[in-house]
Amino acid sequence: MALVCIAVACAPARRSSAVQNAQLLAPPKDSCELAREDARLDPRLEVERVPTPVKMEPPPIKRPVPPAVLRRSRGDTIKAEVLVDTVGRPDMTTFAMLQSPEGWYTTNLKAAIAQWTFEPALRNGCKVPRYYLFTVSLGRRPRR
Repeated sequence: MALVCIAVACAPARRSSAVQNAQLLAPPKDSCELAREDARLDPRLEVERVPTPVKMEPPPIKRPVPPAVLRRSRGDTIKAEVLVDTVGRPDMTTFAMLQSPEGWYTTNLKAAIAQWTFEPALRNGCKVPRYYLFTVSLGRRPRR
């Protein structure tokens, strides 16, 4: 009798038939679902196509640039990044200014990118969320 109790206690627990049936009936993950899952885990992963602006209205740098801002920033670079979703919209909660000589550029660029539309990134032929990197050089510094 004691031997029977030990064998039952050591036996693996049986899954309910409902859980087993659900696992058998669940459709396998398709390649797009796997690509989106990879992108969710690493939104800077390698892709065939990075997000590309389709409509850049308003322009990234509002004109006219104040003369004092222009003088202080000539020769500098502006860099910002934002996550673009699978529909082509920028997720402004992820917006980050990586390099900016003036706060004026940050304010204007953030407002502009929020209104842009993008062609989403592609991985394995599937639309995935991916970071878009915006970079612009502000021209040469004057000779002294």
